[in-house]
Amino acid sequence: MRFLFINPNRRIARSNIWSLVNSVTPPLGLAILCAVLDANGHESGIIDAYAENLQTEDIMSAVSTDIDVIGITATTPEIESAAIIAKSIRKRFPDKKIIMGGVHPTVFHQNLVEEDICDMVVRGEGEQAILLIAAKTPMQNIPNLTWKSADGKVIVNPQKEEYVHLDDLPMPSYNKLPMRRYRSAIGAAMRSPSVGMITSRGCPGKCTFCYSGMFGEKIRYLSAENVYQQIIYLQTNYGIREISFYDDTFTANLRRVEQLCQLIISNHIDISWSCFARVDTVNPGILQLMKKAGCHQIMYGFETTDENILKAVNKRVKLNQYENVISWTRDAQIDIRGAFMLGSPEETQASMRATIAYAKKIDIQYAIFNITTPFPGTELFNWAVQTGTLRHKRWAEYDLSHVILSLPSVSPQKVQDYYKKAYREFYFRLSYILPRLLNIKTMDDLRMYFTAAKGFILNVLKGK
Repeated sequence: MRFLFINPNRRIARSNIWSLVNSVTPPLGLAILCAVLDANGHESGIIDAYAENLQTEDIMSAVSTDIDVIGITATTPEIESAAIIAKSIRKRFPDKKIIMGGVHPTVFHQNLVEEDICDMVVRGEGEQAILLIAAKTPMQNIPNLTWKSADGKVIVNPQKEEYVHLDDLPMPSYNKLPMRRYRSAIGAAMRSPSVGMITSRGCPGKCTFCYSGMFGEKIRYLSAENVYQQIIYLQTNYGIREISFYDDTFTANLRRVEQLCQLIISNHIDISWSCFARVDTVNPGILQLMKKAGCHQIMYGFETTDENILKAVNKRVKLNQYENVISWTRDAQIDIRGAFMLGSPEETQASMRATIAYAKKIDIQYAIFNITTPFPGTELFNWAVQTGTLRHKRWAEYDLSHVILSLPSVSPQKVQDYYKKAYREFYFRLSYILPRLLNIKTMDDLRMYFTAAKGFILNVLKGK
């Protein structure tokens, strides 16, 4: 069979800081599906509409008549774009089977099939299901599949609790992706070309604002050797000089991190990299080793300085852990990119002021402020629906820059105001600007500073 997978385009509002600093990351899930299918005698391809900024008509012109199945992935902010693509395919190519997958379709699988947006939804990870579909297995025998019977009834097949071993999967089909289009988030990479990688599935945290239903309760990892081989492949074939590890928590398995670092060091691999980590998953020793292996920046999810809010979102960390990890990371000479949330349950104007003040006080290299967003499938979304605090379901606005919650303790307008205030106060301090201007060493540094300044002034601060 012949498969075509589509990663939808996504319009990010100009008022959203991510419209300026966002990474363009390979859709590795689709690339793995292609590799799995190709290894089993099928044919596949990918249209990355986001990376190549393609509109629906561009996608339609790239769909050939000999394709059997078209798969579309989507997160919540992309679902409207994905639905438009699916409807256009349905109209122009009524004989094509349309599959949807990804976080949002997994949560709203019945709605999408019932409304004929697609023929079926693969819930959760898709490698096992896609092979069964390719083998023309009877629909009722494919686990994790939601589909519609001949008489119009929506069928939800049982969920399979067995998940793939990541090392058993082939390397993603990077050759089917527009590799020249990918880059790390502005400020996250020291060198270019850079690219994002995800080397695990799952997270040790159980925060109410994250959805853990895609990949099961247990975290699974690519082995250090497998990650290392992919780095070598990317260097050899695409000249990649920097990796941004976008695992939810790259440091969840310290033994694996240690093994990867030792492989990089012992083989004298010239690679720089960054990653995401929780403050309770690192120690001084591993940070020193990571630095030696090329790590230059870590993003920590600090979220807030209010203990009541941390408890409300089930962050399961203590403020003293923040101080420790900041000190350890500084000692290792690794830059810190802090992520903060505004507008969580229990939020007040006082707590938002405290969070902004804390971000300035700890004097980290970068701060990202997001508005707390109750994504479908999360405990926070369910809570918002039950308590009547969910303002709307305009999915395109679930982008971390719009206020979705109507909290009793602080108005939506105040949350929006503090979102702008946070960026203004953090980045436009003389004590922040001067050292960084004096420390600019590369064109990337200069580009980061002026891109941020232009964006914050023209977009965020004016609220366009």
